[in-house]
Amino acid sequence: MNIAPIASADFWWEFLRAEMMLTANVAAGLVVGELILGLGVVDRLFAPVIPSLARWGIHGKIAAAMLMAVGSPRSGAGVISGAYLDGEISRKEATCGTLALAFPGYLRRWVGTAAIAAGIAGVAGVIFAAAILVRSACRFVWVVLMLIKRGAGRVQTGGSIKKTELSAKERAMRTLKLLRRSLPWAWGFFALTYALVPFVDRAFSEYVAKMGFYAFLPLEGWTVAVSSIAHITAGLSSSAGAMSAGKLGVGQAVLALLVGNMAGSITRTMRQNVGYWVGIFPKDMIPGLLKWHMITTLTLEVVSILIAWCASGVS
Repeated sequence: MNIAPIASADFWWEFLRAEMMLTANVAAGLVVGELILGLGVVDRLFAPVIPSLARWGIHGKIAAAMLMAVGSPRSGAGVISGAYLDGEISRKEATCGTLALAFPGYLRRWVGTAAIAAGIAGVAGVIFAAAILVRSACRFVWVVLMLIKRGAGRVQTGGSIKKTELSAKERAMRTLKLLRRSLPWAWGFFALTYALVPFVDRAFSEYVAKMGFYAFLPLEGWTVAVSSIAHITAGLSSSAGAMSAGKLGVGQAVLALLVGNMAGSITRTMRQNVGYWVGIFPKDMIPGLLKWHMITTLTLEVVSILIAWCASGVS
């Protein structure tokens, strides 16, 4: 095994910086979530609409977290974590509510992503950005329907099922206790996946993309896909160059970008999402959260790739 990817000083500097960012994100998410719950902000803001939300089976805290996710998905996750620990929502509701935060959080970033994609790859970039947005919206609808189904059998009284009242000191102590218990797990899991990602990416580049799948995607398309794993801007630039050279058509470039996006999403999930979830949620939530994240994400990614493949006319 070639250990060069993890032997450089730059790798370790980026690793330490990423670990510090993970720690800050976990701590900020928990603290902000506890502050919002402790001050009763959600209860006051959503009191008029709680009866309507209850009829759909959506708890007011989850709806508030979705709105917060437009500005900060981390804070929204903190609210859901706190509501789950307080006994206001079930584990299944907390799982679906957390998955539903991705789309509101992505909306703000999408504008910049679409502009960059259009500027670098032209029409192919626009189509790719639109496909990502539609796919994310479909996933949001999917998990919200799951949330409605799981909350339909719950009897809400004033917007909660079983609320545990805590003082400010008790909330602070609970947050510190959760941080002490969960941060070592988050650090360890993040370190493991961060170290393995270069090898996973290289394996895809050296083996998967070169095992005779050219009927699905031309060699230049696989180059774009591999570039997209590292960063979407690299993939867009690679696709623009391939199209300018006449090696790829617009449809093939979109297909290649979607394939790379799917491959990259797997390593991003393990490196970013799971490390954060381990830090902010109780461990009993993690298996279900990871399972449904992968099911909903990969299913729609495969569907979008098949649609792009049929539309591109690759043969």
